[in-house]
Amino acid sequence: MAQKEPTGFKSWIFTTDHKRIAIMYLFATITFLVVGLLLATVMRLHQLFPPTAMDPDAIKHAIISPRTYNAFFTVHGVAMILYWIIPVLLGFFANYLIPLMIGAHDVAFPRLNALSFWFFVAASVIAVIALISRVDIGWTGYPPYSLRTTANSALYVFAVHLLGASSLAGAVNFITTIITLRAPGMSWGRLNLAVWGLFGAFVIQLIGIPVLAAAVTMLLFDRYLGTSFYAANTGGNPVLYQHLFWFYAHPAVYVVALPVFGITSEIIATFARKTIFGYTSMVVAIMVITVLGFEVWVHHLFTAGVVDWLRIVQTWLTVFIAIPTGIKIFNWLATLHKGSIEFNTPMLHAIGFIAIFVIGGVTGVANGMVGFDIHVHDTYWVTGHFHFVLALSMTMLCLGGIYFWFPKFTGRMYNELWGKIGFWMTFWGSIIGFFPHFILGIEGMPRRYWAIPPEFVFTFKFISIFSFIAIAGVVITLINFLHSAIKGEKLSPEMNANPWNSKSLEWTIPSPPPFYNFEHIPTITAGPYEYGNPHPHTEGKKAHH
Repeated sequence: MAQKEPTGFKSWIFTTDHKRIAIMYLFATITFLVVGLLLATVMRLHQLFPPTAMDPDAIKHAIISPRTYNAFFTVHGVAMILYWIIPVLLGFFANYLIPLMIGAHDVAFPRLNALSFWFFVAASVIAVIALISRVDIGWTGYPPYSLRTTANSALYVFAVHLLGASSLAGAVNFITTIITLRAPGMSWGRLNLAVWGLFGAFVIQLIGIPVLAAAVTMLLFDRYLGTSFYAANTGGNPVLYQHLFWFYAHPAVYVVALPVFGITSEIIATFARKTIFGYTSMVVAIMVITVLGFEVWVHHLFTAGVVDWLRIVQTWLTVFIAIPTGIKIFNWLATLHKGSIEFNTPMLHAIGFIAIFVIGGVTGVANGMVGFDIHVHDTYWVTGHFHFVLALSMTMLCLGGIYFWFPKFTGRMYNELWGKIGFWMTFWGSIIGFFPHFILGIEGMPRRYWAIPPEFVFTFKFISIFSFIAIAGVVITLINFLHSAIKGEKLSPEMNANPWNSKSLEWTIPSPPPFYNFEHIPTITAGPYEYGNPHPHTEGKKAHH
């Protein structure tokens, strides 16, 4: 007899159901997305009426003080990267989709899964305290500033430790789940590309997080226990911190990118009504990126005094890692070719992601060249590249992924009109608002500066206006999510809980899924992208409860 789903507030607090944990991750991460957007709004207001470097009374005319500005971009970066984009992918999407896509009742370690979420909540509380305390060490926590500032660096370290514990628990859990709980017939060659992308991301987390934990622990010891790992005046080396930090922090880009690549593939295959072009090459590209991601961190240190031979090797590796990424772009375009394409909201987000990501990717290849990188290092060029390749593109795709699986986890349809309005505002606001960052970088404008040279004032006003348009588009999207979850049209019986007519396994069960996921453990007979295949996707097999 199938187990019934418990009800009540207490059942959510103590739940080990992967779907409920996913929904709690979604609410928590969207909360931090809103926090990040609010901080961005204040910083853009500051730049709309910017204090100039030549004004002796600039601090009197500014909206926020220099220290508050530093604290805002510190918490903005931490919130958007560590509390929004990574956990929404490895928390929400991984929790909700992996068991459903592989034909499992739940994850391998449900209690460890719940513990992972509550570690994330504890880290979130510390992040809020850090915001109130105006911690201003930057999202990277670089010494020597993080050792000398009056801000409480321990808050930063403790938050990273708790997030790391959450990530390691999730990595162990989901890697084990994917390896051991696949349904009969669910071979590695029949896995969704979203599952492959999440698998690669968890492998990176498992390898990289301990290195980051060691880096910030030594920072804590230097600051409060008097050790000399990074303090140059007592024999330490601050560049060591950069090596340890970026050994994880650059692969963290692929922690975000690999799941996003997989989700993009799910959306494009579904709305082009075609099999993914080059499935095997897509999987190989994901695993190549997983490995090579750990070999390119030094391009963040080209101006930090590393030896020349290492800079040359890392330049070539940085360029080489663009090849598997380019394979994915080519395969998506080939999948779209002659497809029966439906341009609804999730598909627009997927195509918008490709457009923005390509701009960020091309500028990333430029960053990998030593000579060019030295010229634009720590300028607004880097800010533009980072936002295009990660923040803007990946956030757009995550919102598109929520739209795509919205009927699955709510049983309701979102508002298509407001979905498209929110997309177009975000898309054009992002591209027009952030492209001038590259021009500012070429002209030598340093990033993270509170005051602005007079010759760049108009450019910053222009950027701020279009940034507000992009932020407004995201706000419309979030309101659409909330309103549709409460008032949206319920899925009709004709839709059969699968409004997209997807071939993927998660759409073969009711929407929202029952507590036990599958009444009968399925036997898989076809892949998730075999559109036009008249044969059934699964065959029934009695479930083991």
